[in-house]
Amino acid sequence: MSERAGVVATAALLLCCAAVFPVSVGAEGGKTPTEELQIFKAWLDRVRPGYGCDEGPARFRNETVEAVYADRRFYYVLTRARGIQSPFPNAVSLVAQVEESGDVRPLNPSSPEGYRPGLKNVRKAEEARRTAAAVLILAMGDPGERRWTIRPDQITARKSRKGWVCTYYHGNEIYPSQVTFDREGVLTAIACNPPPVP
Repeated sequence: MSERAGVVATAALLLCCAAVFPVSVGAEGGKTPTEELQIFKAWLDRVRPGYGCDEGPARFRNETVEAVYADRRFYYVLTRARGIQSPFPNAVSLVAQVEESGDVRPLNPSSPEGYRPGLKNVRKAEEARRTAAAVLILAMGDPGERRWTIRPDQITARKSRKGWVCTYYHGNEIYPSQVTFDREGVLTAIACNPPPVP
């Protein structure tokens, strides 16, 4: 076999192996989703020992969120609101990101800085509604949107000299949740205001 034919055969063999044994690659060559989830679980055990929840720990999978935050992965635990005392003595609901360093960064709706990385500056009403929907879904902490389904076309986007105000009404105008962006299109505030569970 000639040297050139040998190189071609080796390359073909490597491609076949890659197809048969796919490798899950982390963001930008970093950690894989499986590794990040294990880090998230260990962090929860450390900072919330004996915690309880209805869902998770798991990856936060939501089509709207993944479309807007294409380069970020989130993880969550969720304790559903019941209107009565939770059955878990140490109930927890939160959404977090695992950084490349291995640090876990929980998202806090009162601190929009944690939601900004990965967001494009909004320029048009459609972008504002889509981004606001993703931010609200993350802030509500329920990727399955079981209680409130938040679609971009359900959000009103109003532009002023100061920027965009995007509003989602939970059933009626008494319970609005809002996401605001400044005149440059940067996320500035998140206010979640769903009605109480009866």
